Amino acid sequence: MNRKILVLGALCGLALVGCNGFGSGEGKFAQVDNETVYNTDIDFAVMTSATGRADYDNIVKGVLTRSAVVSKALQEYPELGKNWESYSKNMDDRLLTLVYQRFYSMEKLTYSDADLKAFFDAHKADFADSTGKVEFIDVRGKVADRLLLEREAEKLKESGGDTAAFIGGFKQEMVRNTIKTVKEKFPVTVEKIVPPDPQGYYEKHKEEFKTAPAFEVYHVQMEDSAALAKLFKKPVDLEKFKAIAAKKSANKETAANGGYVGVVKEGYALPYGIGIINGLAEAFTGKPEGTLSPVLGSTRTPGRHVFYLVREIPPEVKPYDRVKADVENHMLGAGYLELPPDYVLISKNGAPLVTEKQILQIFEEEPGMPKTNNMRERIIRSLAECASFADEARAIGLDSSWEYRALVRQTRDNYIISHYDEMAQAKNALPEDSLKAYFEKNGNPVRPRLSYEESKADLVDYIRFPENVLKRDYYFNYVINAKRAMDETRKQVFSNRIGVLRKARKERIEAEIWANAKVKVFKEGVSVEQPAVGAAAMQATADSLYKARSYEAAVEQWKKVRDFYPDNDTLFAKATLQIAQIQSEAEQYSFSEAEYNVFYKMWPDSPDAEKAMFSRGFILNENLHKDTLALQVLEEFQAKYPNSEMGKDVNWLIENIKSGGKLAEDLMKKIEAEE
Repeated sequence: MNRKILVLGALCGLALVGCNGFGSGEGKFAQVDNETVYNTDIDFAVMTSATGRADYDNIVKGVLTRSAVVSKALQEYPELGKNWESYSKNMDDRLLTLVYQRFYSMEKLTYSDADLKAFFDAHKADFADSTGKVEFIDVRGKVADRLLLEREAEKLKESGGDTAAFIGGFKQEMVRNTIKTVKEKFPVTVEKIVPPDPQGYYEKHKEEFKTAPAFEVYHVQMEDSAALAKLFKKPVDLEKFKAIAAKKSANKETAANGGYVGVVKEGYALPYGIGIINGLAEAFTGKPEGTLSPVLGSTRTPGRHVFYLVREIPPEVKPYDRVKADVENHMLGAGYLELPPDYVLISKNGAPLVTEKQILQIFEEEPGMPKTNNMRERIIRSLAECASFADEARAIGLDSSWEYRALVRQTRDNYIISHYDEMAQAKNALPEDSLKAYFEKNGNPVRPRLSYEESKADLVDYIRFPENVLKRDYYFNYVINAKRAMDETRKQVFSNRIGVLRKARKERIEAEIWANAKVKVFKEGVSVEQPAVGAAAMQATADSLYKARSYEAAVEQWKKVRDFYPDNDTLFAKATLQIAQIQSEAEQYSFSEAEYNVFYKMWPDSPDAEKAMFSRGFILNENLHKDTLALQVLEEFQAKYPNSEMGKDVNWLIENIKSGGKLAEDLMKKIEAEE
């Protein structure tokens, strides 16, 4: 689970998802520095993992690593523990709702653990894998499905016998009934938000509450727009206009009154079947009496119209009493309406349950969430639903369940790790005045809509973006970058790569913490290895993979070295050369030649630059058959390395390309003749 569980975990309602699990007891699984890991923490991680028990060792390692990071975070920032204690008071309802919906309802189908375990014990062979092994934690959801099918056998038969459809339908029906029942059983009240001081807002924004532009007009309506325009080639006075309308207008209702329409407003439907006319305001605003409009169309009829302006009625500010409801709706619809912290948003049995202070805390915990009135409404609806479901969960004892306790611990770890990452980054941030000055001059280069506070992390990473990463991307993608300066690609490269670099930075820090943690495992039969970390260990792993001819894995490991240490020029260069060489051996020639290009362009003075340029030229000619580009690279090699030991080979390749491959053909013939 990621940090979003703190807020949005219950916004989705009763999601139709299944997962497995049955607690193996609250005994200690391991001690990691100052953090205790329980057996149920591992159970919970297994049953919520996509891979389940098949990836058990990695799941265990992941849980223990997280515990090591939490311990380290609390050592460096003890206040994180207190902050969690404060925030966790707002979490109970949301976490209990998640436990009720996901585990009790969707997985267990409201059966008790005892019933499910008894059924499992009686039919264990039915759930075993090909080896005959099975653990209840891995199949609890399947057990509940089977139990349902046996107890509802008659209904299943009546439905046609499709078990998947029957179970799906049962769950959907249960969702509908449960939501209704729980809300009726444990009602809460979502209080109407009454904006404070709407009249004060009105006084400051009167221009937003004006009447629409209005005009008193006559018209002539005809289907033939050309004929209509011809009637008014020359200006006419009102009497002449009325006479034309009475004789020529196709609108009999207005023609009977000389074409009189009356007072109309821009954007509103005109009477007498005319409909909405776009362009009236443009034709008449600020114009004198007697102005004729151009031929205008209607949204309601196929007819065309020419209007005669009697008078313009300028917009006027509506009195407050007339627009009070509009003012309040406007305050609730635009931006974010600031409310007092103690403003009650949800009540229960007449007592405050959720106030604005709690909503503001949620927004603070989720800086990426848009702070709008609409989002506040979504959060309020979610919290109201959670309050009802949490009461139901407590009534049936889910607040004592192992799933709930494990979920609370996992959420605590999420909270602490997330804030630890933020605090660690803030510690290494640039000076505030420098950062603000950069923002005032450039804004957020990649996400221009964000405010300064929202942009800080982007700004720090953008200003410090590793030049090695920028250059490598530029030279690797040399075809599309041929006509662009390197700095023109910076924003795009940053957008493409920053997520990977941030993830790598986090992984590196966590790996270092895990490697140095004191770990004691209490679970019998489980051993945990804490491998060496750091650049040397990563390189050794890459070399081992290469020697085992696991080329793809070796390349990925070397790429990881670059991502972990993007500012280390020596490591970046070594990794790039190794990647190029391995990809060549793996016959990934297009990638290989591009990496060779990166190497000698970025490190032209390296002793290996000569070899990299020759290798690229050879691959372009021999493997990719791009002779024009190969010739360009090889001739550049001649000019740069006139005394190279590879000079004869380069000369021969150049002559062969220029001969159209004739030298190679002659050589092959000579070899065949000698044989």
